[in-house]
Amino acid sequence: MTSAQIAVRIAARIALARITLALIVVMFVLLIAGCVEGPDESSVTQVVEERLTQALGADTLDLTSLRRLGSGPLDPGADGLKRRIVYYNAVLTFARDLDFSSWDTLNVAAFSNLLGATERGIDGLEQDGNSAGDQVYVRGSVSFERGADGWVPVDVFHPGVGTATAGPAGAEESRRIIEQINALLAKAGDQSRERERIITEVLDSAYEDITLRLDRLERALIIAGGSPDGEYARVAQLLADELIAEGTPSNAVQSRGSLENLELLRTGKVDIALVQNNVAAQALIGTESFAGLGPHYDLQALASLFPEPLHLIVAADSGIASVQDLAGKRVDIGHPGSGSYLNAVALLAAAGIDLADLGAVHETGLAAGLQLLHDGEADAVIATIGAPARALQRAAAEGRVRLLSLSEDLRDLLTREGAGYIPIVLPASTYPGQQEAVATVAVTALLATGEALPKADVDRVLTALFDRIDFVRAGSAAGSLITENTAEIGLTIPLHPAAVEYYGRFLPSSSQETARPAADRQELR
Repeated sequence: MTSAQIAVRIAARIALARITLALIVVMFVLLIAGCVEGPDESSVTQVVEERLTQALGADTLDLTSLRRLGSGPLDPGADGLKRRIVYYNAVLTFARDLDFSSWDTLNVAAFSNLLGATERGIDGLEQDGNSAGDQVYVRGSVSFERGADGWVPVDVFHPGVGTATAGPAGAEESRRIIEQINALLAKAGDQSRERERIITEVLDSAYEDITLRLDRLERALIIAGGSPDGEYARVAQLLADELIAEGTPSNAVQSRGSLENLELLRTGKVDIALVQNNVAAQALIGTESFAGLGPHYDLQALASLFPEPLHLIVAADSGIASVQDLAGKRVDIGHPGSGSYLNAVALLAAAGIDLADLGAVHETGLAAGLQLLHDGEADAVIATIGAPARALQRAAAEGRVRLLSLSEDLRDLLTREGAGYIPIVLPASTYPGQQEAVATVAVTALLATGEALPKADVDRVLTALFDRIDFVRAGSAAGSLITENTAEIGLTIPLHPAAVEYYGRFLPSSSQETARPAADRQELR
């Protein structure tokens, strides 16, 4: 090949490269043009600044920088208008000290939803609070709807990410039993469905019992949480994981909640359990659901963990303005025997309303109750749950519901009774579209145990709980509220002696404390 031919080939390749580069530039420009469809960066910046000011005040967080990343389509709203979600990265700087673990401010979950992020989409929040000058890095979003006057911000619920659980493997004898059970399930006949229900029910109970007994055999510290998708289960699992990392064999087990957890504690099947404080009070003296079992005098507390506010929910366009207005109305009060059910009954009774005074009583729980409300089959839902509750976030983002405050008289009456209620305020923006603070009461989740738990285990558990687990980075909204400063708020059962000693290192007055009526020691400041 001659030098002239080589030169021609080189020139051709250079030309081809230039054409290719030009095409790439054109495609990039087109891509960028597509990404900027919808509101621009200044519109996103304005919305974020307005939301921060409304929720936390103008002197709390400065929006140091914001960069628009792109946008994508959303399903149209109920009115059929076009919607888009715009993603951004931002840096926020604290202008003053702020502790998101405080029970009277927005928590991490509400703050994250305000910015269109998940709990894991925000870096820089500290478990023990942030100081002026600290910076927070946000990977968030703002959703907009295109109306007659252009793009308008709208509230959209952003679901969190769940976790999976695993079960144990079996041995040869176990396989034989499993084969026999499979044969029973495969057996034909008119009663096949009922047969399947019975077998499944028995197997569920047997699996739970086997797991607990094996853990006891291995001398593991067993912690009872709650339903797989709840905060009780998440906190219990994080605690168990940290204890294992520190060299203490441990296991978190799931349950149906406070009533079952207290039964597991009483029978010695678990060492520690998360329970609602007013249900624990009933177990201690053997009343209500525990009347047939008698008092559980050795029930003791390790810590009060986080508040679970009572939510009074009505349709957005409802004329209901107070608890007293529920007389003659259709109300969902939660599952019978649950702590939420007991609290709903107590609230109604404090307002002078008996269940017989209601137009209809539904007993389905928050999620199903919200659906009844949406379908027009219920007028109100009363639920006790950590805030913000995901099901309620979704309904609030869709503009379907609103929360009612309790009157000061009702709050005083409930907190004076010594049943574990504490006064609490849900700050504005706890839920999407919530413009004003909501005054209510709350119970608290307790970490409970028996008096036989050794001091060494108490110290390990409380050290892991307060010093080693970063609940904020772990994405636990309820866990982010766990601090030593609130460890004695709402106690309704005595503190374990080793816990009294533990808190005495930091809070001298706690060494003199035992469980007193919550109203005597509960004010949030």
